[in-house]
Amino acid sequence: MTITEIKKTKNAMRYHLYVDDKFFGIFLDEILAKYALKTGQEIEKEDLEEIKKENDGKLAFLMSISYLEKYNVSKKGIVDYLKKKGIDKNAIDGAVIKLENYGYIDDKVFAKNYFESLKNTKGKRAILQKLKEKGISGEIISLLVENIDDESEEERALLLAKKFVKNRENNLKNKQKCLAHLIYKGYDYSVAQRVANKVFENFDEE
Repeated sequence: MTITEIKKTKNAMRYHLYVDDKFFGIFLDEILAKYALKTGQEIEKEDLEEIKKENDGKLAFLMSISYLEKYNVSKKGIVDYLKKKGIDKNAIDGAVIKLENYGYIDDKVFAKNYFESLKNTKGKRAILQKLKEKGISGEIISLLVENIDDESEEERALLLAKKFVKNRENNLKNKQKCLAHLIYKGYDYSVAQRVANKVFENFDEE
C-alpha cells in the first residue's frame, strides 16, 4: 500500500489520508507525526490498519469533546453523532467509555436537566417520551418519575391553562379546547381534566 496524499482539513489538527489514491480516513496530526507517515510512503496494510485503530480512538474522543462543548446530549446523542461522521464502532465504544469515566456524559444527569428545562412548557408524559427517543434507559426514567411531584405537575398545567384561556369565552367548546391543549402538551388526561375544570369553574371570577 502507498500513501498517495495527505491533505489538510479546515481543522488544523486533522488531515485526510489517501492510500492508493483512495480516501482512507481522517488522521490526527499527532498520529501522523508519531508514525512519521508521509506522502509516497510504502506501508503494510496490517500496520496502517493498526495505526488507524489508535487514531480513530483518539479522534472519536476529541470529536465528542468538541461536540459536547456546543450541545448537551445523552450517550445516544454522542453515538449517533459519531456514526454520522463515519467513525468505527469500536472507536465509538471506546470513546463512550472514556467520556463516561471522565463524567463528560451522564444519562442520569442529562435526564434530570432535560426535565427541568422543559417542565414549565410540557407535561411529564411528553418529556418522558422525548427522553426515550434520546435513548435514556427505562431504569433511569423510572427513577426520574419517582422524584416528580404530581402536585407541582398540576400547578404547572394550571399556569399553561390560564394562559390558554385568556380572553376566551367561558363555554364548553373552549373548555374542551383547553383540555385538548393540555393533553397535546403532554399532560395526563386526569391532570388535564382536573385543571380544565378548575380554570373554567373560576373563569368568571378572574
